Amino acid sequence: MKRVVTEELTVGMILAKPVTNSTGIVVLPVGAELDEATLSRLQRLGLISVFVEGEAGDASGKTLVELEAELEHRFRRVVDDPIQYQIREAIRLQLRATHGVADTPEAPTT
Repeated sequence: MKRVVTEELTVGMILAKPVTNSTGIVVLPVGAELDEATLSRLQRLGLISVFVEGEAGDASGKTLVELEAELEHRFRRVVDDPIQYQIREAIRLQLRATHGVADTPEAPTT
């Protein structure tokens, strides 16, 4: 089971935990397969993330470019924070190292 932010959910993923609304009523059960309609519904509910089937940390065959784009997206709201920049760079370097790419830290953009 892995937690996935709502913006990164894709059609075909299977829920590993039920999704409830703000009053605790189940709106999508365990085992529900996500389709376009359920993805829209989850976004309308304002959920940050849900649990889907799969291994935590599993990149699901994503390329390095896709993983780096996902990283940029996750840090988009804190680009001016120097500590967050260092965290992002450490993660980026780890991604590149695990994909066999030697790299040096990116220069900060201002």
